[in-house]
Amino acid sequence: MRGVRFGSVWGVPVRIDISLLLALPVAGWWIQRGVSVRVWIDVLTAISPHTLVYSEIDTGTTPWLIGGAVFFGFALSLFVHELARVWVARRHSVGVRYILLWIFGGFSQFDYDSTYFEYETRIALSGTIVSALLTVLFTAILWLLPGTTPEFVASFGLIAMFNGVILVVNLLPIFPFDGALLLRSLVVRVSSPRTATRGVSLLGQLLAIGVIFYAAVVLGNVLLGLVAVFFYFSTVSELQTVSNQLFLADMPVSAFVRRKEECVPSQTLVSDFLTDEQPNLDELDDFPVCDRNGQPVGVLTTSSLRSWDERARSQNTTSVGKLATEDVVIVRPDENAFDVYLLLREQTNYVLVSFPSSVGVLTKPDFLDMLETRQQIAGIRPTSWP
Repeated sequence: MRGVRFGSVWGVPVRIDISLLLALPVAGWWIQRGVSVRVWIDVLTAISPHTLVYSEIDTGTTPWLIGGAVFFGFALSLFVHELARVWVARRHSVGVRYILLWIFGGFSQFDYDSTYFEYETRIALSGTIVSALLTVLFTAILWLLPGTTPEFVASFGLIAMFNGVILVVNLLPIFPFDGALLLRSLVVRVSSPRTATRGVSLLGQLLAIGVIFYAAVVLGNVLLGLVAVFFYFSTVSELQTVSNQLFLADMPVSAFVRRKEECVPSQTLVSDFLTDEQPNLDELDDFPVCDRNGQPVGVLTTSSLRSWDERARSQNTTSVGKLATEDVVIVRPDENAFDVYLLLREQTNYVLVSFPSSVGVLTKPDFLDMLETRQQIAGIRPTSWP
């Protein structure tokens, strides 16, 4: 699953990506090293009533304390930005699946139904307005601080400038920025959500490619180029997510199960299973495994059987339960297909569909292949896996 669950707000799970946690020591190192941060300090001095000299904050643990303050201030700003969007969405009965905080900002996964697209303008504007208010708030605190506290001046000044940067960058028409959401909310008034998303996604891709070229050729800035590459794929992913959710909105996962099989009891010896079932170990295949009560608990793969057959065949006491992977999620046949799509994309490699007397095994390739086939039949351009 993308990110670690940190808690929930209004029933919406909040996830923290490890990339954001890694930014904490990086922030302190960035200030302590004092290369590019000097430019920010010079800008801070130019736009504020304070005269800040880098030598005032580069001794002892001061850079690390400032780095920690900037990190938590930045993370809190991202969280408040996403809370505003979620609050507006919930006010209008728009479903929110989770909030994710990571190194490049915040992200809220909404349910893309007709209700969402009706209120997307308000949702996007709420985030932009909050970023502007946060910039004003931290700027006001900066101006009220006495000039004799360089540590506080640097901390609040950098937080204010970072919020300002977020405000400006967030207006770019690149998903998942609010600028792209605002643009789509206007285009969707004259076209379908899928067409609107495709158009804005294409614009975002072209803009990201332009930034990549400019960063690589003109600036020689590898980091900026890599960030632009990420946002290129981010805008592609948005198109995939919207298209697939609209397509899968009313489909049960049972429609994606190609074959149902009886569960293999976990206590069954591997040697007995190979003798009785005689699976072709040269092919990729998966077998559902159940506990003593008949409940699905895992998946036995031919790759694990082949490994056992080559290295440990003499160990006839090994049960299939010991070879089965537990990286599975069990769902009912009437589970929404898009929910399963997200599970396979973000959380697990296998989804077990539990029928009354059999089990269907879904993998990422199986689901994607069936999805593309159904989209082709429906006359919709298939989407690749994010």
